[in-house]
Amino acid sequence: MQRLLLFGFVISLNTWADDAIKQDWRGNIDMGYLSSMGTTSGSKDTFRGKFIATQTGDYWTHIFSLEGIGVRDEIPTTNDSERYLASYKARHFFAERNFFTLRAQWEKDLLSTSEYQIITSLGLGRELLKTDHHHLKIETGIGNRHNELRLVAANSETIGLFSWDYDWKISANTKFTHKGTIESGDSNVVTRINN
Repeated sequence: MQRLLLFGFVISLNTWADDAIKQDWRGNIDMGYLSSMGTTSGSKDTFRGKFIATQTGDYWTHIFSLEGIGVRDEIPTTNDSERYLASYKARHFFAERNFFTLRAQWEKDLLSTSEYQIITSLGLGRELLKTDHHHLKIETGIGNRHNELRLVAANSETIGLFSWDYDWKISANTKFTHKGTIESGDSNVVTRINN
């Protein structure tokens, strides 16, 4: 039931927009394929895709992302792997550099012990650095991590979350991006780094 309420909240945020407020959409699509052959372990094919859409308004920023990776191995004893990730993040600026943040994420990894994992969190963030060439935002908050496990009962736990988002505009056509998240709960600590 919590998932349906969160989904309804996300839809209402997007449909309740004042036409007078300027809306800016940006997107990015990454796709890749890697094939390795002729090694002692046989051949391996790796496919990767990622889609990110960002909507920026006067007070809100919405970030939607989808990601998938698949690895196929010709050795029958090796498991093929697939991983899927869908996430939504909202930032509501209440001061020039301070913002509230809402995050929801669903992940399915065929090699993990979880059937799927859902993370939701609320927190506060701040833009520490904002120049023409450098942007650095940090966020901290609390949330819930729900693991639907394959062989044992599902578990949920409270987590603490810390994340950073750094952009460096090197030139008009070149940008370096570094993002990361640390989720800490009773059962484990998960660190995710995206470049």
